[in-house]
Amino acid sequence: MKYLRALLVLSVVCIIPRAMLSQEAGKQIVYTIKGAAVDSAGNAVAYPTLSIRTDSTTNNYKARYSGDGNGRFEAEYKSAADTIYITVGAAAKTSYNTTVVLNDNKLIDLGKIVLKEGEELAGVSVTAYKPLVTQTLDRINYDVEADPESKTNTVMDMLRKVPLVTLDQDENIKVKGSSSFTVYVNGKPSNMVAKSPKDALKSMPATSIKRIEVITDPGAKYDAEGIGAILNIVTQSALQGYRGSVRVSADTKSYFNTGAFISSKIGKLGLSGNYNYKLSQNNLNSSQGNFENHSDAAPYKYSENGSSRSYKSNDNYGNIEISYEFDTLNLVSASFGVSRSIYISQNDGYSQFYDKNRNIVSAYNTLSSSNNTSLSYYGNVDYQRSFRKPDQLLTVSYNFGVSPPENTITFSKLKLDTTQPNTLATKERDVRYTKAETSNSHTLQIDYTEPFDSSKHVVEAGIKYILRYNASDNQYRRYNPITGEYDQYDLDDKGNIRKENDMDYYQHIVGAYASYTFKLKKFSLRLGGRLEGTYQDVRFADEAARNFKVRFLDLIPYVSTSFKLTDASNLRVSYNNGISRPSIWFLNPYVDDKDPYRISYGNPNLKSERSHNFSVSYGLFSQKLNLSISAYSSIVNNSIESNDSVDSKGIRYHTYANIGSNGNLGGSFYINYNPIKWFSFWTSLSTGYSRYTNRASISEGAFFSGYGGVNFHLPWKMRLHIGIGGNPVSTSYRYKGTGWYYYYTSLSRSF
Repeated sequence: MKYLRALLVLSVVCIIPRAMLSQEAGKQIVYTIKGAAVDSAGNAVAYPTLSIRTDSTTNNYKARYSGDGNGRFEAEYKSAADTIYITVGAAAKTSYNTTVVLNDNKLIDLGKIVLKEGEELAGVSVTAYKPLVTQTLDRINYDVEADPESKTNTVMDMLRKVPLVTLDQDENIKVKGSSSFTVYVNGKPSNMVAKSPKDALKSMPATSIKRIEVITDPGAKYDAEGIGAILNIVTQSALQGYRGSVRVSADTKSYFNTGAFISSKIGKLGLSGNYNYKLSQNNLNSSQGNFENHSDAAPYKYSENGSSRSYKSNDNYGNIEISYEFDTLNLVSASFGVSRSIYISQNDGYSQFYDKNRNIVSAYNTLSSSNNTSLSYYGNVDYQRSFRKPDQLLTVSYNFGVSPPENTITFSKLKLDTTQPNTLATKERDVRYTKAETSNSHTLQIDYTEPFDSSKHVVEAGIKYILRYNASDNQYRRYNPITGEYDQYDLDDKGNIRKENDMDYYQHIVGAYASYTFKLKKFSLRLGGRLEGTYQDVRFADEAARNFKVRFLDLIPYVSTSFKLTDASNLRVSYNNGISRPSIWFLNPYVDDKDPYRISYGNPNLKSERSHNFSVSYGLFSQKLNLSISAYSSIVNNSIESNDSVDSKGIRYHTYANIGSNGNLGGSFYINYNPIKWFSFWTSLSTGYSRYTNRASISEGAFFSGYGGVNFHLPWKMRLHIGIGGNPVSTSYRYKGTGWYYYYTSLSRSF
């Protein structure tokens, strides 16, 4: 009986849509429309697009079809109208438009249609085919605007579909298998996004985005720092009138997000605003580690450490943007934003030490709680000057980010386990650590582009200056049981007042670049170089003898070529060279000795990493099929890695040094196929291998991740999306991860 009921339900589900479609088609006649698209020389134009309207006053197409690689097209179209309006077009061609009065002749043969080279004339309907994925000399583009799922997703959701971009189970972003990349918004660094890319992108509705660009091989125009890859988010321009959105999201991991977006354009003035609130917390995150001491003089042989961590985070951030077009050649835009974060954490740990016979020689517990409040301001002002000559452009940009001093207060306690011996003579302690950090950055940039000979030759040049200032003001105070306050100076192991390592860090970067691009019909070449000078000035308030200054001068070459194999496919090969400067977190010499047998500190003498990057990619882009295959490799010979040591007392010291070399090899595969009008599917796969060498060891790892989904166009303007993804393999020279997967389904209706 159960099977009979299930069969009955299934029959009804299948019959109702068919009945609806039958009623709609009752008065319609099936026509066959065919023809062939050729260029001015009579050669076939591959993959033309056939579009049909029933209203000549709008671009609301009733149906669109794709031709084949030989320019031929043939489609069946049902219509009850008396007249239809047909447009045949292709990329970089002027469209052909014709009006057809329907009669008893069910065959509409358009014959050979000549599509001329050039741009559309004013007043002529433009029928442009928009594949989801395209590639140019230095980047892969994902057209978010053309993806139906963008209507209900966030930018973070759309990233899963972008070639060469992967997300792990915690939604940490990687590009080309590496977390060393830079996020830009509209071609410029974004302070808001750089602070926490995954949180910022999760809060942005995909409807506010035009496309996502993976700049796999950043040219000479871009900063050498973080040049492994750039993730560029291109936002929608404000449209005449008003539009907006409100969103709320939550998950089972205690994550909640809400926000609003609004934009408007009145005449030449464009305005947009965005506000987001995020609440996240983790009630328990545990870790455990074991260590074997090979020093015969140390008072212990083995140690075991464990910790459990919980946190709660509240974030508010928003920004406004304004633009004004003085005329068709001059545009001024500006944006300003502010973010406020409150972060509270609790970390409890334990340490146990054993002799060679596995007898406990010492044991203690550590308790640490922190409260951090941060405030940041950021913004930019841009002037863009276009010229009568197409593609000639001058831009002047100023960007700033300011984080005034905010205190992070940490209470740290060490309590002995009195049930165990204390052979290591560890002392109990109760300390309050107050850290005030300041971070400011200012950037001025001028870029100029000059095309020659109808843009067959393009010269680009520019200069850039960056000033960064970071400061760390530390204070250590020990608990005074007499007063009940933290009013005693903390002492080191020798009984001296502990150094607080207050530091001011100035970084000046001056860069200049030039590049030349040569374009033929089926071949493009870009050569360029960037000269970048870096001056670092580090000053210590409590010990001037430790002050130091560092100067770097780096020349970064770049070359990229692209071959157009057919009208619908191309091949790209490129090489670039980049650097990665150590952050203040790696440079800060502050000594963290909350655990007296596990001490960590930064290294102010670190050098910049230098990488060599190679890539090759193939793309096929047609009306029904998008295919992108990429391979890449990266080599770093002086990577910054952890440098651990153990002294004669068995105390472990953790810092950083340029002691590593690593190589990465990987690739990606992306396909989006639309075999029939109402159904499509997509798949994105990424894999990589890494090998690491330092003074003491050689290690390696690999990863694989995959995402995919199917889309159905249903009656009543409804769409059904089903997707799945995961990462069954995730190992590297630094860690070994467990496999994970996810799946989702969504149903949407357009109005």
